[in-house]
Amino acid sequence: MWMGTHAGNPSYDYETKRSLEDFIKDNQALMGNDVRKKYGEKLPFLFKVLSAQKALSIQAHPNKKLAQQLHEQNPKEYKDDNHKPEMTIAITPFEGMCGFRPLKEVSYFLKAVKPFRNLVGEEVASKFEAVVEDSSKSEEELKKALKETFSKLMNSKDDDIKSASEELLAQVKKEDQSFAGGESTPTPGSKVFAELIPRLNGQFPGDIGLFVLFFLNVVTLQPGEAMFLRADDIHAYISGGTSLYTLIRPLTES
Repeated sequence: MWMGTHAGNPSYDYETKRSLEDFIKDNQALMGNDVRKKYGEKLPFLFKVLSAQKALSIQAHPNKKLAQQLHEQNPKEYKDDNHKPEMTIAITPFEGMCGFRPLKEVSYFLKAVKPFRNLVGEEVASKFEAVVEDSSKSEEELKKALKETFSKLMNSKDDDIKSASEELLAQVKKEDQSFAGGESTPTPGSKVFAELIPRLNGQFPGDIGLFVLFFLNVVTLQPGEAMFLRADDIHAYISGGTSLYTLIRPLTES
């Protein structure tokens, strides 16, 4: 459910059929002077409520520059030219994924989870590990290595993903709470995967998302806790109820 003035699906009063945008235009005091000065006469955010019964898609909102390009190229699909920072506040216990985990953790999982390494490929995996372990590498070199490794995974063939998924589930079943080293690893909470991987596979059998888990931070929120997603932050919502505030009229990249 969402409420707002976004052109893609604006809110209307059920009885009068009057749009929320028109209502705000006629009642500018509701916005407040500071908000009006910064964002204009339209509501600057989109309010959403999600109840995720199963994992939603892995996605990222475009940055300001890319949003402008997409809007210019395909305004029917991309209805505005702004990036969309987002804040999610848990209403119930909530699970999600947000941003790439520390690269040393990704490197660890490449060693500890054989089917993950097989999908990425030995050459790319070894190259990634070498870059991560070299303290002299620049941030740009690290980003390049991450991009190459993640791209290799996401471009895996369907048959390879199916085979690797079966191997992954077999490893989880065999190792259980000690999966990938359990709590004694550089990645506290690895045992979470022992429950999470079979559950996600039950929702989307053999999906590439089972392996994206090893790239992203898995986040658990309690009611009232929140996480912030910048433009370009890769993320996914796994389960639970949350309210979302998406800024749809930011003036700057920040």
